[in-house]
Amino acid sequence: MRRIVVVDDQPILATIYRTKFTAEGFQVEVASDGEQALELIQGTKPDLVLLDLNLPKIDGMEVLKRLRAQSSFVTLPIIVFSANSRSGITEEAFAAGATMVLSKSNTSPKQIIEIVNKTLAEVSQPPASRKVLESPMAHAAGPESQAKGIIVLLEEHADTRAIIALVLRRRGHQVTCVYTQADAMMLAKSNPVDLFLINRGRGDSAASFCREMRTASASTPVIVYSTVASAAEKQEVLAAGALRYLSTPDELLDVAEILSSVIIDTQRKAA
Repeated sequence: MRRIVVVDDQPILATIYRTKFTAEGFQVEVASDGEQALELIQGTKPDLVLLDLNLPKIDGMEVLKRLRAQSSFVTLPIIVFSANSRSGITEEAFAAGATMVLSKSNTSPKQIIEIVNKTLAEVSQPPASRKVLESPMAHAAGPESQAKGIIVLLEEHADTRAIIALVLRRRGHQVTCVYTQADAMMLAKSNPVDLFLINRGRGDSAASFCREMRTASASTPVIVYSTVASAAEKQEVLAAGALRYLSTPDELLDVAEILSSVIIDTQRKAA
């Protein structure tokens, strides 16, 4: 069985990729910071590493450099997968030894699986063949390019926000990303919105947002997501007015289809 290590400090993304790769027949280990990543990789000797750059304790670039400095990991496929948009970051990652550099804002979970499989099949290729992979749909215009719904996404973590927004836009939705509940409420009061998709946040923030939305715009659906919520928390948020609470990796992977269905149902009821 092929073994990979996923290094990402965002629990939602780590859970999604663990589930997705496991379903594809991989043995998956997850590290949430740079120190843990180095220890895990050195201990398990994986076939491939999927590495974020924005990590606590030791950043991903330093992890990459330390691995490449060890003879055991000179040829290990290491795919840098990050939302870091700093100028020159791609060139720096390649110079440090990245096998491939991908953008979280342009690469869907399905594509990641395909890229990992292809990389493992081509590990014997020389370094000169390495290239930055541009998402084939990043600039594509097709049948799904027209917006099917206006969605406000409330998510404070850049990496998670980039992945979810990408998946929704590819399904044809118009997505506006916000970082605070105040911004979301401002949009609700001043712009047409078909649906709010929000991370659970801290404390009772999701529940309080749902209660406020019920007063401001009772007909606009609110869907909350988290992979670490307790049953009691989910019940509280649903009682506060959320239409659904997405809490499993499968639901998050199908978020675009779920939201499309909700928007269609809402529009039918309003017609």
